[in-house]
Formats: sequence, C-alpha cells, structure tokens
Amino acid sequence: MRAWVIGAMTAGITAGAVALPAAGVAQLRALGAVSMQRVDGAWKPAAFLCDSTDRDWAIAMSPPDRDGQVTLTSYAKPGLATHRATVRVGQGDAGMGHVWYTLTNAAGREVGAVETVSPQMVEPGATTPTVVSLRYGPTTSQCRFAAQTRVLGVTAKRSIQVTGDARGGYRYSSYNHDAELGAVDVPWGGRGTRASLTIDGGRVIDSARERRTYQFERDGFVYRVIASLEPAQGGGAVQVWRDGRLLLEEPFAAYTAAG
Repeated sequence: MRAWVIGAMTAGITAGAVALPAAGVAQLRALGAVSMQRVDGAWKPAAFLCDSTDRDWAIAMSPPDRDGQVTLTSYAKPGLATHRATVRVGQGDAGMGHVWYTLTNAAGREVGAVETVSPQMVEPGATTPTVVSLRYGPTTSQCRFAAQTRVLGVTAKRSIQVTGDARGGYRYSSYNHDAELGAVDVPWGGRGTRASLTIDGGRVIDSARERRTYQFERDGFVYRVIASLEPAQGGGAVQVWRDGRLLLEEPFAAYTAAG
C-alpha cells in the first residue's frame, strides 16, 4: 500500500469523539519512550511510529486530542510526502500474546486495525511501543519492532534503528528506502528486514536528561544518531563524520526514542 492510499480514503473517515482507551495507552505507547513527528513544520507528540518493513511508507499515530481524535500520518518512502486520516481506536481484543485495536470511522465502520505484542512476551524488555502491524483499508503493513530498541527514526532516504545488546553496547542498523530488503526473523514477536548497514559496538556519548546521542565507528567514519527525549523540543537526526568534519546529516521526520 502506497502512502497515497491514506489520502484517498480520508474523505470517507471523520474524527470520532472517543479517546484512546486506557488499555490502549498501555499497549500503543511505552513507558519511558517518546514518539514524535513533524506536522506542518513543527514537532508534535505521537503515540507510536510504524516503520513498515514491507510497504513504502511509515505511519505515525497521534495521541487523542481533547475531542478524542486520533490522526494517522503516512510518510512516503523515499521522499516523505505526507497524507493524513482521522479514525477511532476501539478497545483492545487480546489473544495468544497479542492485542488488536480496531480502527473505525465516525459511522462505526471498521477501516483498519493495529496489532501489538504483549510487552510481557518480550523477555529482554520492550523499550518502545510494541506495535507490529497496522491495517488500513485492504492492506496490512508489518511494523519494524525489536526488543531493546533505543531509537527508531525515518528520514527522507532511510530508516535508522539503534538497539541495545546483552553486553551493554549498541547496534546501528540503517535501511535504505530505495533498496529491496528481505524480511528476517526477529525474536520475541518482532518484525524486521535485512539492513543496508549494520555497526556493532556503539556507545552513548551524550546522555543528558532531554536527549541521547549514540556513536558508532567503522572504516574511519563516525556515525551518530541523535534523538530528543523532550516532547516540548522534539528533534532527531543521523549524522556521518570523518576527521572531525560533518559529511552528512539527515533529520528525522518521525521517531521513537527510549530513555
């Protein structure tokens, strides 16, 4: 499903006056994690980010506003062209370690669903929202998820993921939007693909209360992943350095980061 499908269906979906249920907050958000998205040039909070592993888009879902509206914003990959739709999120339906949340329009017609893994099933620890699929219209998109994720962000050219390892270090994985990256098995109910680039042995070089900066090194290049943990000052990016010079910086359009 391409990102334009959300825009095509928006006319048939209007906002409901139902706030996200309490059970939904527990599953669709993660304690200690911050999700943010760029909306009309400004950073806004998100409930979660679904970086699709099998479609050319990423989707951020907003928290409910004061009227209970929940907005889905799709970001086309590559390029990040956006489309939006507003839906209702129903009560969770649990089974076999998963919880499904129905998405409906104002008339009560089902138009999609969000699937999550129960955090208790993720033995190493679920540090970010445990969303593993999102169905909207006729197509289901698998959502990138791994235990001990520290940052998951989407730029115009690639997706970036930082995960913790059992030795206390960090792994950098990038996924180029213009590459064909096959699906791989991910433990604990996760979703993922082959990476365009993987670097192990990363470390935190900035752990201020309001942000994290992770650094990775390979072949003389230094890769840094930066993410704000402060909702009032959202922002994040991936940078590439060499010999003290900044060679590349790609800002995130949406991201999730764990404290």
